[in-house]
Amino acid sequence: MAVGTYLATGGDERLVISTICAHLPFFHEAGFQFRTERRQRVAFALWNPATWRGERWTPSVEAAQPIGLRCVFIQRGDVERDPQDFDATAETRDGVVKMSCEYMLSRAHCVHVVRADQPASVSAARGVDDARSIVNVRLRFTYDGQERELWHGPRRAALRRVTHVDKASTRAR
Repeated sequence: MAVGTYLATGGDERLVISTICAHLPFFHEAGFQFRTERRQRVAFALWNPATWRGERWTPSVEAAQPIGLRCVFIQRGDVERDPQDFDATAETRDGVVKMSCEYMLSRAHCVHVVRADQPASVSAARGVDDARSIVNVRLRFTYDGQERELWHGPRRAALRRVTHVDKASTRAR
């Protein structure tokens, strides 16, 4: 799980965003979640360690939200897919958003999506279309005026790019 924490409005609001890509023998899940929070001042109470800093973070819908949030599921072979291809579902509550696709051995949630405009044989030829096939999750968004990107795992395409180094030019230094 990759986690990013970003501050806005002078440090009084924050975004905590994370990717999800879990693979267990009986359960697989892929997606992301984020929460927006505001700093709230609290009175110091010696018997309550949560007040010792004089503040706490509370979920807030009014806090700055990420703009243009785009999630991409990456399958083996660096195939980028939209989460809606997997019937990913969203859950929201005060200041918290979670969007994920899961597969459980005992029950199937977003397993093998077959579209009305696509015959089942075409979907079957593509292979497994559920959370088991997702190997990486990429998020792109804008927060507090800055574009950001968060990857769950390694950036495979970036790792493949190898810059050619001329040995003669490195020896001269």
